[in-house]
Amino acid sequence: MGERETWTTDEFGASHEGAVGVLLRKAAPGITPGPPSIELPGGAKFQYRQLQERVEAVEQQAAEARQAGDEASRQARVALVAGGEGIRGTEAAEAVGRLVDEFTDLRRGEPSGPARTYRQELVFAELARLTPLVADYDTASALGSPDGGTRLAAYARLYARPEEEFLPVLVETAVSEELAFNQYWAFHAIGSIVDAVGPGNVRLDTVRRLRACLPLLPQDSDRVRALRAVLRRLESAAG
Repeated sequence: MGERETWTTDEFGASHEGAVGVLLRKAAPGITPGPPSIELPGGAKFQYRQLQERVEAVEQQAAEARQAGDEASRQARVALVAGGEGIRGTEAAEAVGRLVDEFTDLRRGEPSGPARTYRQELVFAELARLTPLVADYDTASALGSPDGGTRLAAYARLYARPEEEFLPVLVETAVSEELAFNQYWAFHAIGSIVDAVGPGNVRLDTVRRLRACLPLLPQDSDRVRALRAVLRRLESAAG
C-alpha cells in the first residue's frame, strides 16, 4: 500500500488539531515527523513544511521581541540617570576616578552574570552623567588606555556628548575592544555620533570598517545587534 498523502480530523479525531505544533517540533529523531500535508475541517490543506516554517518564524519573532525589550531596558537605565546639575568639575573628575576603580573591582571580584552586568550598567550610567562635566577630560588618551574602566569612561562621555572628531579612533577602539560589555557601549557611542553628525556624513571607510567587524562577533549577542542597528542607519542613508 502506498504512503498516505493527507490526514483529516474525521479519521484521527479533532483532538489531534492542537497537537500539530508539538508534532512539528518534537518528532523523534529518525522518524518522519508527520505527513507531507495536513487537511483540516472545511477542506483547508497545508503542506507540512509550510507549517513548520510558520512555527519557526513565530518563534524567531518572539525571540527578537524579547531581545528588543532587553535592549530598551538597558538603555533606559542609562537615560533615567539624573543630570549633573550642581556638581563641580573637580568633584566630577574625582567621582569618575572612583567609578573607573569600581568597574575594575567588579570585573576582578564578581563572576560574570546578570548581577555583574546590572552593576556595570549602573557604573556606565554614572559615567555618562559625570564625564561631560569634566572640562579637561582627555578623550583620546582614555580611548587608548589599556585599562578597561578608563576606556568605558570614554565611551560613556561620547555616548552622552557625541563629538565627531573622535569617531575614527572610537571605531578603531570599538572593533578591537576585548571586553564584551565595553564593546556593546562603544557601538552605542558610535551610534550617538552617527546620529549627531548625520549618517550621510560618515566616511565610507568608517562604514566599511564597521561592516568588516560584523562577522567577527557572536551572531546571537547584544553586541552584534547594537552594531547592526548602527549599520542599518548608515546604509539607509547611502540608499
